[in-house]
Amino acid sequence: MAEVYVTWGCYAYSRKKYGFRSPELFKKRLSKVELTVKNVDTREYDLLSGDDWYDAHGGMDLTIKTLRGEAPRSYYGDSSDPKRVKIRSTEEEIKHVFRARLLNPKWIEGMKRHGYKGAGDLSRTIYFVFGWDATEEAIEDWMYGELAEKYALNPEMQEWLKKVNPYALQNMLERLLEAIERGLWQATEEMKKKLQALYLSIEGILEGITEK
Repeated sequence: MAEVYVTWGCYAYSRKKYGFRSPELFKKRLSKVELTVKNVDTREYDLLSGDDWYDAHGGMDLTIKTLRGEAPRSYYGDSSDPKRVKIRSTEEEIKHVFRARLLNPKWIEGMKRHGYKGAGDLSRTIYFVFGWDATEEAIEDWMYGELAEKYALNPEMQEWLKKVNPYALQNMLERLLEAIERGLWQATEEMKKKLQALYLSIEGILEGITEK
């Protein structure tokens, strides 16, 4: 992943040259970085709102760690309220957003009002969590467990997803099971079996839809 980050980000710009590849210089600069910071001035979106966040910031931290042999200190500056500016570590910021939004019943209910699209967005959220774990190693086992219980295994949510967008539920289960298979989530055997059984049942539902 570090090699991918360097390959896509090693373009330099000057008065004489525009977008020329300079991978070795980019690596040299990154190898000297000890601290990274991302500043945000709104809570309308956050680091679990899209893939650009873990792509750019998480990817940078991962590459620095690969080049230096040591991860940089990583922070988020929150100036959404100019009178109460806060600085959290990236790991703290992820947990803050995770609790405040992803596990917030009001937010989940709000997403459900959007039907098919809302289900798809809920599904994509798990991709973003997975991405941060792959790059920053900032996701703990309890966080995956909460997502599994609230998004996939909750009977009411499960039925709603099957009704409005079973593909979204399938995607959720794929990511959760992939996290287990990759060793990112040390789930219990019982949890793994529950997710696998649900995945097989969803495959049956989707096959039925395809055959119609």
